[in-house]
Amino acid sequence: MNKCFTLLGLVLSATLGAQNLVTLDEALTSALEHNHDLYIADVSAQQAANSATYGNAGMLPSVTASAGANASNQNSNLEFATGQTQDVAGAQSLSQNASLGVSQVLFAGGRIQRSYGLLKKSQQAADLSYRQALENTVAGVWSQYMAIALLQESVTVSTKSVAISQERYDKAVLTNDLGGSNSTDLLAAEVDLNRDKVSLLDLQTQLDAARNTFATFAGLSSRDFIVAPNTSLDEHVIGSNVDEILTAVMNQNATVRLAEISSETAALQQKLQQSTLFPSVNAQASYGISQSQAEAGFLSSQQVTGFTAGVSLQYNLFSGFQSATQRQNAALESMKASRRLDQVRETMENTVRNAYRIFQNAQQVATLEAANATVAFQRFEKLQERYALGQASSLELRQSQLAWMAAEQGKMSAQFRATNAQIALLQLMGTIHSDQP
Repeated sequence: MNKCFTLLGLVLSATLGAQNLVTLDEALTSALEHNHDLYIADVSAQQAANSATYGNAGMLPSVTASAGANASNQNSNLEFATGQTQDVAGAQSLSQNASLGVSQVLFAGGRIQRSYGLLKKSQQAADLSYRQALENTVAGVWSQYMAIALLQESVTVSTKSVAISQERYDKAVLTNDLGGSNSTDLLAAEVDLNRDKVSLLDLQTQLDAARNTFATFAGLSSRDFIVAPNTSLDEHVIGSNVDEILTAVMNQNATVRLAEISSETAALQQKLQQSTLFPSVNAQASYGISQSQAEAGFLSSQQVTGFTAGVSLQYNLFSGFQSATQRQNAALESMKASRRLDQVRETMENTVRNAYRIFQNAQQVATLEAANATVAFQRFEKLQERYALGQASSLELRQSQLAWMAAEQGKMSAQFRATNAQIALLQLMGTIHSDQP
């Protein structure tokens, strides 16, 4: 049996060695470069940053320049107040003008400052949306990577089980040929061998599907790869108690922060609408030049140059109650956003407490399942020895083999649940991305 396992190990090593090893860091790097959702969120964040400027808020002066020229050729018939008349056929005229103007809002009841504040809030929200996309990407890579690692281990264990069943079948064939056993044991061994081969094929199919999905998600060029076994996330600290985790969540969780920004934005919108109660004061200055020439009319030529400046005040006296309605709705929206924030915080606290409990239980279950798998394998090894000595039946050996396989599956499933529970908590805490660019 030991020789069989040794040979099997060599075969598995050769097979795995022929495939490309992808580390967790390599998968993360590739995913961060190729993930579509992350790219879109990044571009949106850049757009929001470009928009959050003093100029877009109206804080900077507006400078305009204009120039023009007109020419005409017309028949002219003029009668002046003096009684004189003038008839000119094909009278030509030419006019030119140019100007440079500057305008600046001097006072708008706080509207400009609040508009700038709203732009900055939009930028913060876009940055948080990018962070959410980053966290989802990292969590997806971690979870899928661990799933593939466990499937690889399942294939290895299942392959060992096939080898064990094959050896049992070969022994049954030999014993039957020598007349030492009945055909029932041989048939049972054959059925069990075929069943184990089917299980192995199913696991290999699951592994291939998981690799394909992961390759697409992480942007890997090859789908024929293996992941590093025994990969752990133990370096990512969860926290010693639920209160410590809650503090981190309320300070760093992207969903909570987005709700806070939404509430702050609604409050700014309310203040922005209140600015309509105040007049707006604007200053304007311009310098211009204009020239004209005409073959008909009172003036044959004219040129005007000069500087003009002024201050204007505008106040909305009545708008059909539209402004009042907008102010009322803005106040109500602020109240809604504040209550929504309270709701998000309460929901998040429940989510965190449940997630922490799931994490604790998953860790305990994983420890117990690992111990159970060790004991099950030890029992199976002893049954193997007894079977080789003729002290245990083929049925007893098979039952012990199945118990060992079930224990191994339970161990790997528990490890996967514990890992996913850890990932969920890290994502809630807003620390899953902390070591990412």
